[in-house]
Amino acid sequence: MSTFADLGVAEELVVALEALGIRSPSPVQRLAIPAFLAGKPAVAVARTGSGKTFAFGVPLVQRLRAVEASEGAVSVAGRPRGVVLTSTRELVVQTTRVLKGISHGARQRVRMVSGGELPGETKRRLAEPFDILVANPPRLAALLKQGLVDLSDVRIAVVDEVDTLLAPGQRPPVEAVLAASRQAELWWVSATLPEPIRHWLSTRPVPPAVLWSKDAHTAPDTVTTRNIPIKPAQRADAASDLLTSIGDKARGIVFCNRRETADAAGAALAERGHAAVIVHGGLLPRERKAALERFREGEGRVLVTTELAGRGLDLVDLAFVLNWELPERASDYVHRVGRVGRMGRKGKVFNLVTDRDRHLIGQVERLAAGGTLDTGEPLRSARTRKTTAQGAREATARRKKSSAPPAKQFKG
Repeated sequence: MSTFADLGVAEELVVALEALGIRSPSPVQRLAIPAFLAGKPAVAVARTGSGKTFAFGVPLVQRLRAVEASEGAVSVAGRPRGVVLTSTRELVVQTTRVLKGISHGARQRVRMVSGGELPGETKRRLAEPFDILVANPPRLAALLKQGLVDLSDVRIAVVDEVDTLLAPGQRPPVEAVLAASRQAELWWVSATLPEPIRHWLSTRPVPPAVLWSKDAHTAPDTVTTRNIPIKPAQRADAASDLLTSIGDKARGIVFCNRRETADAAGAALAERGHAAVIVHGGLLPRERKAALERFREGEGRVLVTTELAGRGLDLVDLAFVLNWELPERASDYVHRVGRVGRMGRKGKVFNLVTDRDRHLIGQVERLAAGGTLDTGEPLRSARTRKTTAQGAREATARRKKSSAPPAKQFKG
């Protein structure tokens, strides 16, 4: 097996990785790191939990350190040399933490911006020179319009979570950021690569090579799957019986397709004696952060959520995933399954299956049997996805409604 040094990683970064307990490269890292270090435009595709953030983070820091050595340090506030785009605030925070962990010795300064921040907080972060900016595309596009960020000197732009950020309806802010980063080398990273997105990438001025990790579009072989046939009205009881049967020490995630369903599922499980923490996009960013921290610290047996937690969040020691309902597109299923079985750990996936799920169950069974996922399915309409701002407005409206005095009752 090759080492990081064999892949061309600088000694200071090898030391940083070892300090984090990472000594051997994963399959996607063996593919992507040499390509990115060599400046090859590419899209790296690998299973969730396979180490993709390090696959682009290590060469990003090393390449920008080389630019600094030849051209000097960044000296202009809000004018980075590297940009990383990812899909949610939680992933912005997590990616920033990873990059800071490996860049400290290389003296590359990392900053982050995302939706839900106070304007003053964002301005303070951008008011000094830094090397790498991690951001959500809509937030960064807005900052570009306000003149608070200058991307004209960006040398490398990374688009993570490609299957989400390039879905129909999601591309305009990504394209705005890439247009402003006009001299940047583009790197793309994803857990799945649906055919429509692969075709779109092939039409780019410089089409990226596709680096398929051997685990791409597959479920971890350490994960077992059980499909449980039910009628829709039986979901809560079936889920409760399942949680009881697997023991109260096993912790996991319950996935729902809608925020309203997640709220209802969490309440139903709590009524049946299963402590639950609920997280979805309808909560304010600080509320989501607090809820995730509570779950990480051991509160609640299950995290009841939507696709928000299916995308790259590093939640360790999870024993199972329970799909309260199967997702609306097959590629989302790969992300959900990737919450367990990370880096060789064992895990279980339980699917509550109704007659409405016939369009997905064939793919689910093929994936569980060790096959690959067919990602040529039409992507879900972006109109079903709500922005962070919409979620914040909904959360505020719910709080106002819950704190309002009860309506007066008039007798006729």
